[in-house]
Amino acid sequence: LESTVRLLNSLDADVFLMGGDYQEGCEYVSLLFQRLAEVKTRFGTAGVMGNNDYERCHDDIVNTMKAHGMKVLEHTCDTLTIGKDHIVIAGVRNSFDLKTNGVSPSLNQKPEDFVILLTHTPDYAEDVNISNTDLVLAGHTHGGQVTFLGYAPIVPSHYGQRFLRGMLQTTANVPMIVTNGLGTSNKNIRIGAPSEVVLIVLHANSVTR
Repeated sequence: LESTVRLLNSLDADVFLMGGDYQEGCEYVSLLFQRLAEVKTRFGTAGVMGNNDYERCHDDIVNTMKAHGMKVLEHTCDTLTIGKDHIVIAGVRNSFDLKTNGVSPSLNQKPEDFVILLTHTPDYAEDVNISNTDLVLAGHTHGGQVTFLGYAPIVPSHYGQRFLRGMLQTTANVPMIVTNGLGTSNKNIRIGAPSEVVLIVLHANSVTR
């Protein structure tokens, strides 16, 4: 945690976005967010929940994040205002429960808005209409966690290798970044899929408004 916080602060980012799966044991929640609260950015910290976080201690995570001034985006949006422009961060609540959450929060935004859709699993961006979304950020796959020559025997996605990791696109041609994330699942091992923090730099276009 100490080295992770040091790395994150060294990036001098404008906003810190988190994709969920914060624990595999509720006893770690308090310490985790206590340390992550040391990450300082211009617009603060916002995050969505992962499947692990809906399986256990969801309310503890939400309350702890809020206590540290972090924004919990469960089918809600946060707007980052930069001069006369703005960026909308739309967070998905439980991206596996499409019966309840199958209407993307991006649909509430205007086509002219720049919208980043933050979802735990990349499958959501393929399975659901995410109109008005300009960039999807996802995780969940761990980059396969164990890969051989770029192939992962196990990928927690209905689409197999397609949404394994990296800069990708949905069928609707929406850009999507799937990160390897920091932790592991089931076995504490990584081969060919190193932990990562992704730094995204957005550039304004030259169109005069």
